[in-house]
Amino acid sequence: MQTGLTSRQAEACRCRHCAARNFGFCGTLDAHALREVSSRSSLAFYPRGTEIVLQGEPLEKIGIIAGGVIKVGTVTEGGDEHLLQIMRRGQLIHVPENTGSLFTWETATDAEVCWMPRKAWDGFLEEQPSHFLSYMVTMHYQLEQMQRAAMNMRGRNTLQRLSFWLLEELANSETGAPGSLHICLSRRDLASLLDMTAETLCRSLRQLHDKRAIRLLAPDHLEVTDLTKLRLIARCHEDCLGEALARPFPSPRRNGWHTWSETAAPPGESRGHSQQDAAVRSGDALRPPRS
Repeated sequence: MQTGLTSRQAEACRCRHCAARNFGFCGTLDAHALREVSSRSSLAFYPRGTEIVLQGEPLEKIGIIAGGVIKVGTVTEGGDEHLLQIMRRGQLIHVPENTGSLFTWETATDAEVCWMPRKAWDGFLEEQPSHFLSYMVTMHYQLEQMQRAAMNMRGRNTLQRLSFWLLEELANSETGAPGSLHICLSRRDLASLLDMTAETLCRSLRQLHDKRAIRLLAPDHLEVTDLTKLRLIARCHEDCLGEALARPFPSPRRNGWHTWSETAAPPGESRGHSQQDAAVRSGDALRPPRS
């Protein structure tokens, strides 16, 4: 009597229960393609703060983020660090062949990544035109996500940028409590992402708290108490409503990838939420205002 699972069965089980299967790249694949991805890849776990790809180094494998949040940054020649983007489940970790990575990829929370050797990845893309199309759609989205983030920050002051980012995060939150948001980034990282100093970030959070748009509950936890007010402060009441109607996401698409700037529905009604881990370093986190 056989009591164990074969290797292929075990891989299929891993894919079937993976939280990322309906999001990003995996969300564009059918059941057969998912089984192929699962059988050719291996799952790796990384604790928070792990540099999984170093700037300037080649990467001979392709990663699919299965869980957690990964931050993408760069270090200038002068040694200044800049956080450019945060990535979530279903998105790809990809460096062009025979080149060094332009960025550093580091875990902002505990994270899991499915890694596929480049040869196996190339074979998968060559099997079906739909596989290559899914890859192109995913990479296009990830590039556009960074471009749209830069565009959305233009013309907004520090308070407006922070408010806009909170709305975006709220749309991606899956805490179970309406309006509740855990911040997985450290104070320094979030300030870098929003192009401000850490002191300005703390000042802006206190202003939003004083305006009663949000309520700071803990260093990494806040509650949006007045969604309308937060949208008005973020200037998200005019330029954010018509974009989704004018520009649908390219096919193929089965789920995911909604942001607040792309939908007029309240965050509790948006689809394609991604779950954030609530861990933050105690010494390098956002602090609530003093009473």
